[in-house]
Amino acid sequence: MGVALVLVGLGACHRPREGGFDAASTLPASTFLGDAALEAGAFVDARRVERDLAFARLDAGTYDGAVVGAANMVVSVLSQPVWPESDAGSERLGYLRHGARAAVLDGVMPNEECSDGWYELVSGGFVCGKAVTTDLKSPRVKLAPKGPDLDAGLPYRYGFNLTNGTPVYRRVLSIEDRKKYEPWLAPKPPEPTAEEGETTTTTSSEEESSESKPKPEARAAAAPSASASPWFLRADAGKADLRLGELKGRGVLVRRMVRGFFLALDRDFKAAGARWWRTTYGFAVPFERVALQPKLSDFHGVWSLLPDASSLAGVGAPPSLDAGALDASGDALLGDAMLEGAVQDAASEASASKVAALGEPGAAFVTSGVAVKIVYDRAKQKLGWAEALPKRRAVLLTGERVTLSGVTVLGTTEGFFVREADVRLAKKAALPADLAAAEKWIDVDLTRQALVAFEGARPVFATLISSGKRNAVDKEKDHPTPTGTFRIREKHVTTTMDGDVAADGPYSIEDVPWVMYFQGSFALHGAFWHNNFGGVRSHGCVNLAPDDARALFFWSDPPLPEGWHGVFSGDARPGTRIVIHEDEVPKTRRHAPAPPP
Repeated sequence: MGVALVLVGLGACHRPREGGFDAASTLPASTFLGDAALEAGAFVDARRVERDLAFARLDAGTYDGAVVGAANMVVSVLSQPVWPESDAGSERLGYLRHGARAAVLDGVMPNEECSDGWYELVSGGFVCGKAVTTDLKSPRVKLAPKGPDLDAGLPYRYGFNLTNGTPVYRRVLSIEDRKKYEPWLAPKPPEPTAEEGETTTTTSSEEESSESKPKPEARAAAAPSASASPWFLRADAGKADLRLGELKGRGVLVRRMVRGFFLALDRDFKAAGARWWRTTYGFAVPFERVALQPKLSDFHGVWSLLPDASSLAGVGAPPSLDAGALDASGDALLGDAMLEGAVQDAASEASASKVAALGEPGAAFVTSGVAVKIVYDRAKQKLGWAEALPKRRAVLLTGERVTLSGVTVLGTTEGFFVREADVRLAKKAALPADLAAAEKWIDVDLTRQALVAFEGARPVFATLISSGKRNAVDKEKDHPTPTGTFRIREKHVTTTMDGDVAADGPYSIEDVPWVMYFQGSFALHGAFWHNNFGGVRSHGCVNLAPDDARALFFWSDPPLPEGWHGVFSGDARPGTRIVIHEDEVPKTRRHAPAPPP
């Protein structure tokens, strides 16, 4: 019964069958130290059948088999029960995060690579028994930080570091011990009287000469000395003068933070006479030094509502996008009956004489402050105005274009029309030559700061992005987003992003949500720290609103198996194609002469 209860969480977020990996089919017989009477081929076949049956039960929510909990911060999932460094052809498929649960097949496979034995996951792949345990009540698992919320745009709560020098501790310290690292906790010495001041003046040079000079590394980690204030206590300290390496601590001090760093928060608690934040990495931070980061915006894109659009139920579509219920501002769309009628009218019209007149489907974004939804009465050939459309609202276009009384309107997949003058059309790249009929791919238009997801030639999702901020004058402040054709290389529910920017100094954001790397350190990911979607902002990544990033994360390939925190693409599991392009801005001259008649 206990095991069944544990697996409720595993089956709660339904995943398609292709989320698993067929790792066992590639196993050489030499990797097993089990029953020698079984031939390798028969063993592999039997194991595959066992795993398929277990996966079906897991998918149906009826799994009652063995489960392991991740006891390390990161637990690698391998394609074979050997480490990749062994030259046996093993590769990393992905990983589990501390505290995660994963269903496994019965039995373990010990070998020289892992004396505790390898567990085969129901979703495919192998984990070493040193990093997991079947005892889910073990402190190694039970005391782990809470796992991410896969049903929310923000999988964790986030905190903004308020001041320079905030310490991150490995464990809770007493007030007395904290004074060594937090000098502001120590009471200020009383101001000297006039006579004491004179005495101090006459002896200060002798005291200074007797003191030893502080070591260079004391700048970041050690307690402040009397002869020099650490960087975080100096009023003239500039962020650009620091580097991440200087912030690292030793012993109980993990690191110090610069104002503006973000933490991912597990919970708050009281201990040692103080209040603390526990981070998702299990560290302790003084509560008063961190402010909860509010949700800055409910902005999100729009999924296609046409009957043949891919269903995203349970895999990331924002709740407000269900079947034409709400628009991006939370207001009701056209009434259900009107919307259904409009879609049916558009379908019947498209299937009749207007099919040849339909343009190419695409996407657009509202740029006008007076945009409204328009109802097209086909019988009377009239246009009617409905409720307002907010700025930045995305619409997917059917390709239908109607002009009446000098007003041109464009048909949307949601059933209403929009005035062409009120929107900015996204411009997609040419279809990749080797694109399969319904293959998923993502088009990123840097010029218009737009992203459109396609299945074949049909757009299914559109939203605004925030790409790298450019600066043609100062290269240190120039952060271009790379252009070209890429594939998603790896996906992480969350991962920490940090670095040193020459012009801005160090930055650190723990557990950035819904990260999809496509080249080097460049990725599509959620951004909760700004609301500038539609304008450039980033250090080169493609920033998305959190709800949009989550939706694309679960829509794109490779799929994330149940219980995993990250997954890597491969030859047998290619990542979704991403095409990033930018139009050349035409050069113009002031007061250019008019062209000849």
